[in-house]
Amino acid sequence: METLIVTGYASIDYPVRLAGNIVPDQTTHIEYRDPSAWPRIGGTPAYVGTAAVATGIAAAPVTWIGDDDLGGVFSRQCGDRGLGVDGIARLKGERSPVSLMVHQADGATACLFDPGFSGRERLTDAQKTLISAAAHICISVGPGHLVGDILALCSPSAALYWIVKNDPLAFPDDACAALAARASVIFCNQSERHAIDRTMTGPAIVVETRGAQGADITIGKTRHFIAAQAIAVDDPTGAGDSFAGGFLGAFCQGSAPLEAARQGMETAAAMLESRIKRTSETQ
Repeated sequence: METLIVTGYASIDYPVRLAGNIVPDQTTHIEYRDPSAWPRIGGTPAYVGTAAVATGIAAAPVTWIGDDDLGGVFSRQCGDRGLGVDGIARLKGERSPVSLMVHQADGATACLFDPGFSGRERLTDAQKTLISAAAHICISVGPGHLVGDILALCSPSAALYWIVKNDPLAFPDDACAALAARASVIFCNQSERHAIDRTMTGPAIVVETRGAQGADITIGKTRHFIAAQAIAVDDPTGAGDSFAGGFLGAFCQGSAPLEAARQGMETAAAMLESRIKRTSETQ
């Protein structure tokens, strides 16, 4: 069975949808929150890995959490989702990262992130072993000071994938150049596409997500648009990462890029529909 290793930040998510928009010095009502999602594991490695497992491959995050109760929640929920847990490092005496995912009435989302111990992450022996042995490795937003070390550990024969984030601390210019040159598939959104076009030197397939509209797949000089299924959902957190995980799960098993993109759409839709069903059952 193919195995995908996904590096990046872990998070415990607290998602809410507001009745309006955040305005300074003014109360904004929470219109929706899912009691079953307090707390819920988050972060790109968890979402991508979970979606990849749903396609029939093995996946494991390489990430960092604290040794607090929330860190225990993260590890248990990863295991419950079928993810490998050997790459989850627990930092003694540290608090786990937390994200407040605030979905506003205008459709914009604010992510308020408590990075916890950010900047003090180190690769453990177990993490180094996973990275070195990986045939497929995806680098997502995470500790920027470790990108070079992760790339150095990757086998020359490993397929590398990059999920872009407009975060210069996670992806400084030198890391972006190295990733763009090495990656087989690069994922970005519309606002991040300019950074890809600026740094692209290799023959990577570029997957540009466009939210609920779908995704634009660039193969060589040709662009293909894949429309998404419209789903009305109160909490879209993780949809883009689930798309990437579904795409990579199919791609790692030999699917062509456009077929993999359709699998990504199906996987993300299934995640959202499952969330809607679970929410309706708890109300």
